[in-house]
Amino acid sequence: MSPHQSPLDRVITPPRFIGHKVASSEEDRIEALLYEYCMAGNGLFIRAERREFTVSLPICSREIRGLPESRIGIHWHRPRIRPYIWQEILSDARGRHTSSAFREDVYLIYWDRTAERWRWRSAGRENNWAATIADDSLTEYSEACIELHTHPPGALNFSRADDRDESGKFRIFAILVDVHDKPKIRFRCGVYDHLIEIPSCWVGALPGGIANLNEIEALVKFML
Repeated sequence: MSPHQSPLDRVITPPRFIGHKVASSEEDRIEALLYEYCMAGNGLFIRAERREFTVSLPICSREIRGLPESRIGIHWHRPRIRPYIWQEILSDARGRHTSSAFREDVYLIYWDRTAERWRWRSAGRENNWAATIADDSLTEYSEACIELHTHPPGALNFSRADDRDESGKFRIFAILVDVHDKPKIRFRCGVYDHLIEIPSCWVGALPGGIANLNEIEALVKFML
């Protein structure tokens, strides 16, 4: 230690769980353990990182002059989800019940580090017509990158119960609706207490025959 250095200078600053920063470049690293708020030239963003992806989601889109812009969207550290995953989940959901005896179910999509590929599995328990609970005792539950659950016919939006169940987690969420007739899907990303809807192209390509609700609604708003 130099004669001019205080013992306090040697104290290691512990990492922050929640960070706050002003953007210095488009490629700023995320330093907080959970997530950070970043003020950039194109608004205020919440940013977080996990093994599979880094996300930067707008909370407020507004020009702030003099600051560099922040990149918007999901940057994947693994391959994006291929269409066959959604098709297999849809086929499984259709085979578990008939349209007249519908029951919600939960599906987990996770990265198999041994096989170096995406896998999925059903994980619902206490399934009924308008509710289900994910089995959080499963190893795949803690590893899941995406949590999807089916919705009864016509239930095109995330419910208040969904908001309660999904708050506090950092993963992508999806609802799959009308599985037996003209299936539809909607995505959002949960960064703990923030639940923000996202386009499917941020996650991966969809197979033909599954409509994307977020993109349909965006197109309708544009045409109006």
